Amino acid sequence: MPAAAKVQLRTAAALPFLVFIVLVFLALALMPFEIALVDLIVPAAVMLVIVLLALLLPWQRMPGWTQAVPVLLFFVVIVLLRGLSDGATGFDPLVLLPVLWFALYGTAIEVALSGLATALVLIVPLLLPSGAASVHASTSDWVRALSWVACVVLIGPIIHSVARQWRAQERESAIRLAEVRESELRTRLLLEQMPDTILFVVDEDFRYQTVAGAGKVFEGALTWQGKTLYQVSNATNVAILERAFRSALGGMRAVVTINSTVTQLETEVTCVPFVRGDHPLALVVARDVTEARGRELALREVTAQFEQLVRESPTGMALADVTGRVALVNDAFCALFDSEPDALIESSATTLLPMISPHSPNWVAELISSGRSRTAAAVVLPTVGEAESKRAMVTAVVLRDSHGEATSVLINAHDTTEQHRYHEHVAYLASHDSLTGLVNRSEFERLVAAHLEACRWGGDAGAVLVLDLDNFREINDRLGHSGGDEFLVAMAGMLSRWIHSSDAVARIGGDEFAVLLTEGDRDEAEAAVQTLVSLVRDGFRSSDGEVLGRRVTASVGAVAVVSEATTAAELLSDADLAMYQAKNAGRNGYSFLGPSDLLAARVSNQINWTEKILAAIENDALVLHAQPILDLTTNTISSLELLVRMVDDDGSLIPPAGFIAVAESAGLAVMIDKWVVGRALEHLSDLQRFAPDIKVHVNLSGRSVGNLEFAEFIERRLAETGVDAGGLVLEVTETAAVSSIDAAQIFMNRLTALGCVFALDDFGVGYGSFYYLKHLPFGIVKLDGEFVSGSERDPLDLLVMSSLVSIGKGLGKFTVAEFVEDEASLTMLRELGVDGAQGYYIGRPAPLSEYFPQLA
Repeated sequence: MPAAAKVQLRTAAALPFLVFIVLVFLALALMPFEIALVDLIVPAAVMLVIVLLALLLPWQRMPGWTQAVPVLLFFVVIVLLRGLSDGATGFDPLVLLPVLWFALYGTAIEVALSGLATALVLIVPLLLPSGAASVHASTSDWVRALSWVACVVLIGPIIHSVARQWRAQERESAIRLAEVRESELRTRLLLEQMPDTILFVVDEDFRYQTVAGAGKVFEGALTWQGKTLYQVSNATNVAILERAFRSALGGMRAVVTINSTVTQLETEVTCVPFVRGDHPLALVVARDVTEARGRELALREVTAQFEQLVRESPTGMALADVTGRVALVNDAFCALFDSEPDALIESSATTLLPMISPHSPNWVAELISSGRSRTAAAVVLPTVGEAESKRAMVTAVVLRDSHGEATSVLINAHDTTEQHRYHEHVAYLASHDSLTGLVNRSEFERLVAAHLEACRWGGDAGAVLVLDLDNFREINDRLGHSGGDEFLVAMAGMLSRWIHSSDAVARIGGDEFAVLLTEGDRDEAEAAVQTLVSLVRDGFRSSDGEVLGRRVTASVGAVAVVSEATTAAELLSDADLAMYQAKNAGRNGYSFLGPSDLLAARVSNQINWTEKILAAIENDALVLHAQPILDLTTNTISSLELLVRMVDDDGSLIPPAGFIAVAESAGLAVMIDKWVVGRALEHLSDLQRFAPDIKVHVNLSGRSVGNLEFAEFIERRLAETGVDAGGLVLEVTETAAVSSIDAAQIFMNRLTALGCVFALDDFGVGYGSFYYLKHLPFGIVKLDGEFVSGSERDPLDLLVMSSLVSIGKGLGKFTVAEFVEDEASLTMLRELGVDGAQGYYIGRPAPLSEYFPQLA
């Protein structure tokens, strides 16, 4: 306790003692004692000094021992009073006053001093032999004095100890009371700051004794104090709360939910026993839970929606623990394994999907321990019995808690069976003939190239054959196209049965087949060719057993496989030359050309093709097919590329690859270009009557670029047709053999001045692209189709493609992408910012009337 507080306590406690002393002095003055009133002046003065010292001195600033001085001076008063009464013992009980004072309010030392002072006051006078204060000490005096001293010495410490304990308990009670009041204050302040909570204390009569808290939500309940449940609640709430209050008053906790009478909102009421005094009470806490219930409901709805999303997801989903044990699966995951959920739950993910990491006995544990967040793989799912295997793209993601510890693994399995089947089908179609099921020309050349590589290591062997049916048009005329198709299918079946398992057969044209014999020398190959000619001539059976081909013959050309300095395309071309020799020799036979025969055959073929090309130009046996170019900005067909075809003797069309190379080497390329440009301007004139903005693209040979006579031809034809020159786009391939850049500049600038547009074809495929772009006035760049078709699966192609687009756009050129085969490629091109697209997905080459029926 602080010193000032102790002083105040002692000052207040001294008043009863002072009153008692004053009464003693009044009794001595007024009662008939043998003490003169004047004799009381000295003791009274000393007593007055004691009182003044006790009341006036600043004891809180003085040493603690000085506070005992006034009380000890009271022993002087007792000595003076005993002296006035000649040692009478009637004043002896007064020693109890200072002793009792020290016992109640003093220290242990002060209690001891009071005992010593008592002994001095009562015993010392008995020892004095004479004097005014001396008395004749009798035995009873000694007994009385010693009794008082013993009483003080024994009882004083006991009272002091009891008083100290009492004061300690009093201080502890005061501290507890202060803490309770502080806690109550904090609780009240806390409740008053909680807008959705109120606290009540309810007695046995269901009367609200205490109301605390009540923010804005419950502020109307502040008036309930002193009222009963029945006065403030409706009948519905009374029925609910009455049971809850009774439970709490009976010592049981109860929680109920009501619609508040005050707020009309959902309120949660918690009732618990509350002990205060002898009567049972209930502590009631009411909390507005409308918002919380709303959040819970929203959370439940979101959770339900998420669970439904997982359950209905078309992607298989499973959740496995860190050991790989499956704990949750959705319907799509079960469908992947043709199993019920119960059969998959508790199973091992590493057993269900072992191929995701075939070299690890537990890929789940390996994934977690590696520190990676995910892994993915295309897997073949385990099957039961002879069931068709399924394929899936599986992704496993490690889920971690806030501390980064792995808790589970989420497995997503997307069924790619149909996609894989589709890709296999597309790949099959890309490498096989759709009618007969045989491999096509490109796949056959790949097989021949592989055989050539094997021969370079193990020695040359085998032969390449080209078979052409004689007079097949007659079969079509006699049986119809469906009958002709059936015959071709039967022919393909016969060839497939005739060859060995290591050989290959392909359909490379309408009625042309190619065969790769991988074994045997020339003699063995020639014997096989003779047998093949006989098989076709003598007839063969269809799949249903009908004998076919008795009126059909075949011309077969063959060359032995020579691996040194030979390509597959050259072998096939040489076999084709041999086949034409067989036809020229009267058909229904074969021609097997050796190395010495091939040179003469090639020269003869060159002469024949030259005459054929000249005849086609003179007799107008060339046609133009159109392939559309889509403007990706307007999403409309803005241009048509016109592609030349040659009409063969049988009416079939020969693609450019069959005669353009011969025309280039024979010096006929400029003549073909003149024919193409002349027909293109005629078509453009017709098109611009109903499509003024349409453009036509034509391909020019490198020999034509720089040819001023050809430029004059174009100028003349533009004037004759009267078409807008801006509708004519002249394409030059990057790899075209432009003989003179200076001449090309003059040529192109001359036509550009008229309004014609030049396009750089196959941009990116060679080394001359940037040189051409720098020195020649190209307005359009056509991106090479190889990069377009590969961009979906090859990041390098996509990077090159993006770079080419950026270069073209940066130079202000209109960019067109070729070989657009699907929607994914078209979307990718749009994202890259390409201006135009061309390819089979946009439209295949076809007669112009198919795209513009107005020209029919």
